[in-house]
Amino acid sequence: MINIWTRLHKAEVVLSGARLDSSGRGISKTAIIVSIVAAIIVVSASAVYLLRVDSRPSEPLAETKTETKTETKIETTRETSIRTITETRTATTTDIKTETRTETKTEAKTLTREEPRKETRYFGDLVVTNTMLINHSTALLKGNLIVNGTGRLIVKDSDIHFTQDYNQQYKFIATSNAKIDFENVRLYTGGKWFNLNYYDNATVDFKNVSGEDCCLPWHSSSNNATFHISDSTIGLTMSENVNIHAERSKMFIELVLTNVTGTFRLPKGHVDHFTLNIKNSAASNIKLDISDSEFTSWGTTLDKHTNVTLVDTYITIGLNAGSDWKNNPSPTVKVSDLKAKNYSDYSLIYDTNRLRLVNTQVTSWYPQAWNNATVEISNSDLADVQFNGGTSTVIIRNSTASIAIAREKVTYRFYNSVIEQDVIAHDNSEIYLHNTTVKGQLIETGNGKIFIDGKRLVK
Repeated sequence: MINIWTRLHKAEVVLSGARLDSSGRGISKTAIIVSIVAAIIVVSASAVYLLRVDSRPSEPLAETKTETKTETKIETTRETSIRTITETRTATTTDIKTETRTETKTEAKTLTREEPRKETRYFGDLVVTNTMLINHSTALLKGNLIVNGTGRLIVKDSDIHFTQDYNQQYKFIATSNAKIDFENVRLYTGGKWFNLNYYDNATVDFKNVSGEDCCLPWHSSSNNATFHISDSTIGLTMSENVNIHAERSKMFIELVLTNVTGTFRLPKGHVDHFTLNIKNSAASNIKLDISDSEFTSWGTTLDKHTNVTLVDTYITIGLNAGSDWKNNPSPTVKVSDLKAKNYSDYSLIYDTNRLRLVNTQVTSWYPQAWNNATVEISNSDLADVQFNGGTSTVIIRNSTASIAIAREKVTYRFYNSVIEQDVIAHDNSEIYLHNTTVKGQLIETGNGKIFIDGKRLVK
C-alpha cells in the first residue's frame, strides 16, 4: 500500500519544479497553472484511495466498531429524579488512527414534591389517656393539653402551634407516668409565654425538637421526671429528683435548689461532657449528663434553706420568701439594686436563703413570695413576676419587669415602674398599678382585679 505521505511528497516536488526555469527566472503562467492542476490531481487521487473500501474479506481496509451503552439511574429522595442516558460510540480504524465519537444523552426528570402536612385543629382541653399519634401534621391547639396515667403522646415530623389570646392562658401537663415522644417537632407559641410541665414520673424523649427560640415555649419538670434529649434546643427548669441525659443540643437550664449548700461553676458555651449531681433534699437529686452540647444560659431559684456560691457563671436568679411554711410562713423581705450586671463579689440574704456571687454575670432577677410573705423590691431589673402564691404581697418600685401575672390571692403593687408585656390577674388576685407603664394587655380572669392609679380597670 502506497503511503499517503509519499503521494503528498510527489505533489510537493511537482510544485517545486514549477517555481523557476533553468536561468532562475520565473516560468510562464501556463506552466504554473499546469503544475497546480497536476498537484490537485495527485492529492485528489490520494483522498479517493483512502475512502475506498475493499470488498474482499481477506484484506479489510477499515474496521468499524459500534458500542451502545444505556444507563438508567433512578434516585429517590424528597424529590424523585429519573434520569436516562443513552450513549453511542462509533470508532473507525485504518492505518491512520482516527476515532469518531457520537454521544447522545436524553435526560428526563420527574419531580415529586413532599405531600403537604395535614392540618388538625383542637379546641378546648385535650386529655390523652391512651396512645395518641400526631404524624406529618400541623396541629393547632387552643386549650390545655394533658397527658396522664397510661397516656402516651407521640409526635413525629410535625409542628404544634399553641394558640392563646394572652400569655400563659393555657398549659401542657404530662404527669403520673405519662410518656412523651417528640421527633422532628417544632413548637410555636406566637411569641406568647407558654409552659410545658412534666411531673410525677413522666418520661420524655426529644429528638430534634425546638421552639421559637431557646425559651418559647418553656419546659418545667419535677418529681422524678426523666429526659432523653438529642439534637434539640430547650429551655428547662429542673426541681425535685429530675434526671436529664442530653447530647448535641442547646440548653438553658434552671435549677431549683432546696436545702442545698455548695459552690457551683456552671459552664457557658460548648462542652464535650458535663455532669452535675446535686442532692436537693433528703431523698431528691438533680442529675445532668450532657455531651457535645452548648449551654446558652443558666438560671437558679433558691427555694429555702440554701447557702450557694456561684463562680464565673452566666445566670438569671430567683429567690423565694415564705417557702418554709412550717417555721416562718409570713416573713417580710426588702431588697434593692438587683441589677443585670457582672458582680465581682456580692452577698445577699433573702429569707432563709444565702447567696454569694463571684465574677458572675446576672441577666435578671425574680424575687418571689409564697404563703403570707411580703416582699418589697426597688430599683431592680426583673424577669417575670408571676410565680408567687398563697396570700403573699409583692411591692415593686422604680423597676422594670418583663411580665406580671398574679394567681390565687396574691397582691401586686407597682409604683413608677415599667412592665414590658402583659399584666394578668387570675383567680382572686389583685394588681395595683401606680404611675406604671404597661406595654402589653391588661387582662382580668376569674375574680382577678386590676386597678390603675386607684381606679378599677374599665373593660
